[in-house]
Amino acid sequence: MDVSPIRYPSSPRLPPEVISLVFACLPANNDWATLRSCSVLSRQCLGQSRKILFDKISFRIRIDPKSKQVLINHVSRRIQGLCDMLQRDPETARSVKTLELLDSYPVYNSDWIIRNRNLPRLFKMLVGLRSLTFGCEVGYLQWPVLSPELRGSLYVFFRMPHLESLDLRNIGTIPPHVLITRVRHLHLDSITITLPYPMLVVSDALLPDTALSTLNLRTISTSTSTSAWVIILMHYRTVQSINWRCWEGNSLSTPFPASLDVSFTDPVTADGVSFTNSMDLGLLPCLKKLSIRMSYGKVGRDLTGLREALESITKRSPLEVLELKILFPLHAAPDYSSEIHNHVFWSQLSFTLLRMEYCALSQVRLDLTVHNWMTVRGDRTHNSINGFRKRMKESLRVMLGISTFCFKLQIHAFPR
Repeated sequence: MDVSPIRYPSSPRLPPEVISLVFACLPANNDWATLRSCSVLSRQCLGQSRKILFDKISFRIRIDPKSKQVLINHVSRRIQGLCDMLQRDPETARSVKTLELLDSYPVYNSDWIIRNRNLPRLFKMLVGLRSLTFGCEVGYLQWPVLSPELRGSLYVFFRMPHLESLDLRNIGTIPPHVLITRVRHLHLDSITITLPYPMLVVSDALLPDTALSTLNLRTISTSTSTSAWVIILMHYRTVQSINWRCWEGNSLSTPFPASLDVSFTDPVTADGVSFTNSMDLGLLPCLKKLSIRMSYGKVGRDLTGLREALESITKRSPLEVLELKILFPLHAAPDYSSEIHNHVFWSQLSFTLLRMEYCALSQVRLDLTVHNWMTVRGDRTHNSINGFRKRMKESLRVMLGISTFCFKLQIHAFPR
């Protein structure tokens, strides 16, 4: 009698290349429920599902009045569980491409980031990470309050050759050498560095060899603006495009709640100064595009600072595209505001851009955003946008007549 075990025919299997193509179609639809279901089908499907499910990891504590209060222990436990899983599955760890660590819940003063012991461990395992976002959306996080282990992990991680994009938000007193990174895209939101600024005085041979191409900035004070310019000089050899967003508040008061805690208070007053006299665009040999977004405020103080910064150039610049986006939130009737149309910036801008240092300039774009009001006068309807456009063309008549570069003027309305 034959007592050998019964052998069932093996089920047909698709080639791994075909399975990869099937899973590649799922992320476009954000079908996460299907991915979770696929992960329990087989070991092969589990690996393919995790590559997509863990492509982006985001840790954020948000303020949601409809949900229960978030506890630091819950977040710490999730980070520890993620580290344990990635340690057991190194292939999934290599699949993580994007990581976000942002605090949007000021009740705990960013303690879940500052005191978390597993974050340095997490950074060591993410050997394939391409994009990192770190900081806080509410309040202000000081670099010295981070644990020495976390500061050391970030310092090493910023230099990793596989990191392509780095986004730092609301972090103060960062040592300049920490930002010596080889990323191609750098986003800095209200960042300050420690004094003194050694990069302003060291020789060219001591400057780091970087690969930065695109730099996105947001500044709210003299300190953040000066820090931004020092960082630009640290990457001056390679930076090609700068997108600079200036302080756009309705007042010059600090945007953070008054508090003695460093997680809430900006160490420098948000004075709204965006440009300093130390700026010299001629020092950037690869700069091709400069885009600036700013608020006119009450008297156009930042416009004066921008004009002085453009006039401070000492060498010929390769700048080809200049975009200025100016908002007028404090002027209810911009078409009747003579202080706007008579501002010295409009007449001086043309003479500044005609200097030999800006001979490579081929396109200048000016986008102005104002309030839109409709008024009826007799049998005619008056539109503030049309009136503002007409008066601005008079103020910019010299710019409109320049033939050495293409000048475009656009007037937009604030959304209601």
